[in-house]
Amino acid sequence: MQNNSTWARLQPSPTTWEPSSFNPTLTILAFVGIVVLNVLPAAAYLAIVLSVRGADVHHLDRISAHDLLRAQFVTYIPLGLYLIWIVPALSLRSLRELGVRRPTPREVAIGLAGTAAMVLAIDVAGGIIAALTHRHDTEQAVALLKELHSPGDLALFVVIAAVLAPMIEELTFRVFLFNAVSRYASFPVAAACSSIVFGIFHAAAPAQLVTVSIPLALGGLVLCWIYGTTRCYWSNVITHAAFNGSSVALLFLFPNS
Repeated sequence: MQNNSTWARLQPSPTTWEPSSFNPTLTILAFVGIVVLNVLPAAAYLAIVLSVRGADVHHLDRISAHDLLRAQFVTYIPLGLYLIWIVPALSLRSLRELGVRRPTPREVAIGLAGTAAMVLAIDVAGGIIAALTHRHDTEQAVALLKELHSPGDLALFVVIAAVLAPMIEELTFRVFLFNAVSRYASFPVAAACSSIVFGIFHAAAPAQLVTVSIPLALGGLVLCWIYGTTRCYWSNVITHAAFNGSSVALLFLFPNS
């Protein structure tokens, strides 16, 4: 039982799983499904858009930032529904038992405090890597934002970055992947696996596997620690959303940085 009256136990708590939870074969297939749903809906949407315009679907230069933004939005709908269905089925636990429940004040506070730790981990690692590689790569989302101009597109970007992305990514990388690995391995191993995949997921080019993935993987470790400590999905969403929201706010305030 969690002690919500004190901050003393800020350490990951072990979880006991049912012997048949996260069947290895089914879990791998489920992960493949997640990868497919990260690509297929967006690809189908863009193919339809280009087809309606009479453009060749192989001409990627015809795809605007406006189209890419909506393709990302379209992806989150089926992916979110899939995760809500597949994770309880694999873990043999309800979403509430997996942390999708109302957070306590302590869990909200941990989520907010975790934002500072996530910013520190990512910014320090990013600065060191930039100094060593002499590269200043940015996430694909940041590059996309700089190409958006209409108020509607900017508003949709904020909703995706600060609301939908944190919710879907925390379901994917913490509630699903972290728990699936922790079923068979220790907390450090589960946190490392989840965070490495989290970092790789955000790389848009091979070079970004170093400049983008490593800092975000360290941020992922912070998110795993928060989830392991609170066992509350919303604590993670708060940290993730606050981090993304503050990053977007800085880009609006300093667009040329």
